[in-house]
Amino acid sequence: MQSRRITARITTAILALASVAVISACSENDDDSPLGLANDNTTVRFVNALSGGTNLDIAENGTVGAGNSNIPYGSASACTRVNDANPQLAVRTASSTTSLPGFTPSFAAGGTYTVLVTGTAASPVFTTLNDQFTAPSAGNAAVRVINATTSATTGAGNWDIYVNPGTPLGTPAATALGRNNASQYLTVLAGQVTTIRLTNAGSTTTLQNISVPILSSGTVTSIVVGDAAVGSTQLQVFALPACA
Repeated sequence: MQSRRITARITTAILALASVAVISACSENDDDSPLGLANDNTTVRFVNALSGGTNLDIAENGTVGAGNSNIPYGSASACTRVNDANPQLAVRTASSTTSLPGFTPSFAAGGTYTVLVTGTAASPVFTTLNDQFTAPSAGNAAVRVINATTSATTGAGNWDIYVNPGTPLGTPAATALGRNNASQYLTVLAGQVTTIRLTNAGSTTTLQNISVPILSSGTVTSIVVGDAAVGSTQLQVFALPACA
């Protein structure tokens, strides 16, 4: 009888320890999101191109993480992993808990996206750009142009794009790039300065020449072009490397 009681106590203790281990394992695998880290299957970043100099915070599940706070004009948030079906993202003016209106995420599992934020804080425009690309071949890099201008920039806002233009100008690498849109990725030689020329669509008159930073072989970069700063006629240009 004594032996049976000892055996029963040992068995109960083992079951109790097993229950603690299971609870502990579940706790370690969960993050702050109800979906858990294992369901974060999509990469997203935001580019602040709002008029008016409004800085932004990007909150995930109510928390503004590292690299996602006080994002100024022409800068991007951190590349953030989320769940495509329930990303739990909010775009806020910096240091505020009030979300900007109109953001409706639409992502696909396994994708990588840039969300371009234009317009104003009162009437923002959110444009989701697919960042999928084919890796450049050896000795080459890839660039694309994102048109983040508004009606504050003179003209219709549609551009033809020339890469390292010559005389005569030649054929544009991309045509009629409208506002809140991105060109396809354009192949350029790595290790040297690349010049991108913008013209109004259908025109050969130079709107602006852009010197792309020297790129390493195999790298991919987005060139974001925004409205000119107050007192300037030159469009503002920002280079953003692809999310790793």
